[in-house]
Amino acid sequence: MDLSVESKETRSTAADIARFRRQLEEEAHGISQNGPAARRAEIKASGDFHPIPASLSGNDILKRFMEELVARYSLVIALYGRSGASSCGHDHHTELLDALAKGDEILAQDVMLRHIAHLEADLDLRTREPMSLRDALFLR
Repeated sequence: MDLSVESKETRSTAADIARFRRQLEEEAHGISQNGPAARRAEIKASGDFHPIPASLSGNDILKRFMEELVARYSLVIALYGRSGASSCGHDHHTELLDALAKGDEILAQDVMLRHIAHLEADLDLRTREPMSLRDALFLR
């Protein structure tokens, strides 16, 4: 599977990496907060990270797919995540950014595969009492 960030014309630029870093700072801020609003902010910031690498591919279909996937998975995390947070693994995002900044495609692929495994492992899909999205997101 080729997950490189090389587009038709260029690779990720310093500006792209800076955009990644700003997003990671926003995500870290959400993680450091407490309470229902913080949980929503963390899930949103974490979700906002994922379309960035896809946008660097130059593939609009991949970018749209990632945006739709993140929107759906954010709901799944809210309803079934065990950790009660975004479960996305801020460390994975940092590792991915570092690999992309170095141009290490093999490491970037490895980080993404570990990230996906982490997300899957954090889900609790056992049958239980139904929870509304309002309750999952602490919207009262």
